[in-house]
Amino acid sequence: MRTRPYATAIAVFDEVELLDVTGPLSVLSGAGRQWNFQPFKIDLVAKRAGTITTRSALSLSATHGAESQLDCECLIIPGGYGARQAAKDAQFLAWLTRAASEAQVVAAIGNGVWLLSQSGLLSQEEVAASPDLAAELSVLCPSVRANSRAALCSSGKFLSASKSAFGLDLSCEIIARCFGPKLASSVSAALGIDWVGELGALDIVPGPLLVK
Repeated sequence: MRTRPYATAIAVFDEVELLDVTGPLSVLSGAGRQWNFQPFKIDLVAKRAGTITTRSALSLSATHGAESQLDCECLIIPGGYGARQAAKDAQFLAWLTRAASEAQVVAAIGNGVWLLSQSGLLSQEEVAASPDLAAELSVLCPSVRANSRAALCSSGKFLSASKSAFGLDLSCEIIARCFGPKLASSVSAALGIDWVGELGALDIVPGPLLVK
């Protein structure tokens, strides 16, 4: 039975979509709160530690830079306009590729799927994408199976959401995968998220902490 938090990193960059960051933060930090337990230890990681400006013109503070050797069991890649520019940054992309290859769970939202696709780790994986993004991926990353009809997709350790609003459901899927569906259902009910496990059966950790 797991007794320590999952080391979790959220990749951030200028012009990141704010909801793609704060949505997962709210959901994951709410898990275990009633037991005074922290199932996910969350850090924001940018090219350099410090302030970044979101798509909503609000600032976030990254606690780590891409040069740090941060342990990462769960990785969340938000979208937003800035994801395209972040994909062109060799140092940031190198960190993202390393973190994604080492993580047990990797989740991408919106244009975060594009950023993840540039890591070269999505060969033959299915991802949820908007119709426009799916068309782009079919040309530039033909090995990626972009599904423009699905809100959420699961493919191995990769989870994806086509739009920002589905990032909340995606975060519940992360909880379900790490600690079981009972805890995910409890968190979603407390937050008013209509989560029913759309992705179907997941590989649940046996004997999840706090879920009996």
